[in-house]
Amino acid sequence: MASIHSIFDYFVGHVRVLLVVGVFGAFLASLLRSPNAKRYPPRLKDTIPYVSNTIQYLTDAGRFMDRVTTTLEATKGNIVAFHVGLRTAYIVTGPKNVQRVFGSPHILNGNFLQLTLMDKHWGMTKEEIHKFASDRSGRLKTPAPGTENTREDQRYWLGHDHVYAEYLTNRTYSDALAQSFQKLFSQRLDRQTTAEWTTVGLFGLLKTAMAESAIISLFGSQIIDLNPGFLECYWEFDDVAGTLVWGLPNFMQRSSVRIKDRLHKMTRNHIDSAWENFDWDGADADSAWEPHFGSRLSRETAKWLREGGFSDQAAAGHTLASLFGLNGNTVPITAWAMYELIRDPSLLQAARNEVLQTYVTDPDTGTRHLDAQRLISMPLMQSFYVEIMRMHVSFNVTREAMEPIEIDGYHLEKGSLIQTCSQIAHFEEAVWGAEGHPASEFWAWRHVKYVEKTDEATGKVTTHPQFSMKGRPSSFFPYGGGYVMCPGRHFAKQEILLAIAVMITKFDIEFVEWKNLDGSRSDRPAQDDKRFAGFIAMSPDREMSIRLRKSR
Repeated sequence: MASIHSIFDYFVGHVRVLLVVGVFGAFLASLLRSPNAKRYPPRLKDTIPYVSNTIQYLTDAGRFMDRVTTTLEATKGNIVAFHVGLRTAYIVTGPKNVQRVFGSPHILNGNFLQLTLMDKHWGMTKEEIHKFASDRSGRLKTPAPGTENTREDQRYWLGHDHVYAEYLTNRTYSDALAQSFQKLFSQRLDRQTTAEWTTVGLFGLLKTAMAESAIISLFGSQIIDLNPGFLECYWEFDDVAGTLVWGLPNFMQRSSVRIKDRLHKMTRNHIDSAWENFDWDGADADSAWEPHFGSRLSRETAKWLREGGFSDQAAAGHTLASLFGLNGNTVPITAWAMYELIRDPSLLQAARNEVLQTYVTDPDTGTRHLDAQRLISMPLMQSFYVEIMRMHVSFNVTREAMEPIEIDGYHLEKGSLIQTCSQIAHFEEAVWGAEGHPASEFWAWRHVKYVEKTDEATGKVTTHPQFSMKGRPSSFFPYGGGYVMCPGRHFAKQEILLAIAVMITKFDIEFVEWKNLDGSRSDRPAQDDKRFAGFIAMSPDREMSIRLRKSR
């Protein structure tokens, strides 16, 4: 990641020009100001107009978001304006305002970020990106007004979403993925542990065992076998993925681009091999999983892209982006969840007791396994999951204004970028605060309420826990909001809770010490790594060293 000093060195030769631009912009603003002028939101202070905020936004999103929060508190407002380069951008807060952003697809373009990802992550050609960009028919079965004549095979957004709905959201395939992940993850943990205590780094363990299990479940075993060092390369990419999208031009972050290109080469090896070796007329044609493409979702996505006229290079880029979607949230969130459980023995025992209720026995083999659907419906586990996501996901949902729009009484102009930030919404005291448990603190039971049930036969009244999320969708959006949301969010929830459930029921776990990521001893617990702010779950910036053994 380029340092701020190097960026300022780059701009030093242009400071005079930028200052002139800033002064001239202020002069124009004064000329345009009148008693009848439209209301515009307060602006984030910019030491060098158009430059200072841009640099910090692109290179230090964590501190940038802290400044935004401070400005919102000082102005007692819900919107703040700034510039990214010469482009106006707004950060919008408050449940009603966020709902306005999510509920205005005819004015605010939600495809903006995905089109950016197609360029920065997928590596699509301009012609391929144009296919998606020119499709204005929407994602619903009925085309948007004025686009009724769009050919079905040119409705790219709908086609892409349909593949995910059919082969990921569908219970047949989501259950198959969950079963595969549970089996593979258990096997990998069994290989690394015995009945005797073993000391390991928890986050490091998850970055190998959990990530590999998820990758093989979704993309097949060949993607690992064909590419030595694949996992290591992926985590290098994970480290720079955010700055590749929002950061500096490629020529100023060449090392990050090289990492992305190396991973893209590996995913291309996988796509080429899968097409060469998979028999589309064979026994696996309709299977839920096979070793080449992996899941039915992966296979059908590759097929849809090729039939739509997209290159195998684009398909490899789609795999690369999917890898980030698959692991960028789930592994860090699972690490944070385990940190909280290990630090609180009473919470660990409560979670373990609830998880044990979800084990079932296979009538054919006699083996016991977790019932994923029952697991994700347990009240404490659901509350725990929401609370961890609330605390540690920092995602800026981005829209592009296709027309001027008024939000909270302010005029936001056409062409501007409008963002809602989970990092702000997830900590609003009025929404999330509870007596004795402010929104700023983790509390696993925040989303559990207790209801009374009366036995009809005996009349006995008993109290039962029930999941009840405290916030609404406009206050909780770790996977996006409105009509553009992460299509893998349901599997992600299953994966996270299955990983937690396997670890806390199959193993005894004890805390040893906190370590820095370089292996040296740390004098404090983990905090959010703000390098990931605005784009994904924030990884812990410290490692938890633990002792692990198979339960007796």
